[in-house]
Amino acid sequence: MAPNELLLEVRARRAYELGRLRWSLRFAPAVAAAFVVAVGCGRPLDVCGALGAAVLLLAVGLSFAGGEAGRAVTPGLVAGSFALVLPLAVRTIGHFCDSAACMSLCMPACVVGGALAGAFLALRAARDERGRVFLAAGVVIAGLVGSLGCTLAGLSGVVGMLAGVLVAGTPVLLAARR
Repeated sequence: MAPNELLLEVRARRAYELGRLRWSLRFAPAVAAAFVVAVGCGRPLDVCGALGAAVLLLAVGLSFAGGEAGRAVTPGLVAGSFALVLPLAVRTIGHFCDSAACMSLCMPACVVGGALAGAFLALRAARDERGRVFLAAGVVIAGLVGSLGCTLAGLSGVVGMLAGVLVAGTPVLLAARR
């Protein structure tokens, strides 16, 4: 191969990879919006920063890599928004989480948000005939996004949300695949 051809190939590959990275960064505004909403509703900045950074890195990385995991990023973000918004909506109607009072509204909101997320991801996976990689990536992204809101109820809120994902998502996926 001539030196000019090799240089041209290197430049073309670099341009291709930069284009893929720019395309993958399209998720940054959605992640930033979820972060701003969570912080605006009183969630701790350090927790939201760590979760937001993890979601951003995972979304951009999976999108850049492509494949089934890359295709799960958008559904994962949408599914996670259910679990993000419900507990924060409870907070905005005047409910304040403290010990036992939190279990009356915030915890159920996390579980319901997780159930909606799980059902949504299962339906998308079944409709698009996606496999385990799609579901795993979607659940991880949805769980991280949902955690921005469900940390309102503490660790039990996050566990409740993840339980909701599994309890609602599994039967929906099994029924849809028959």
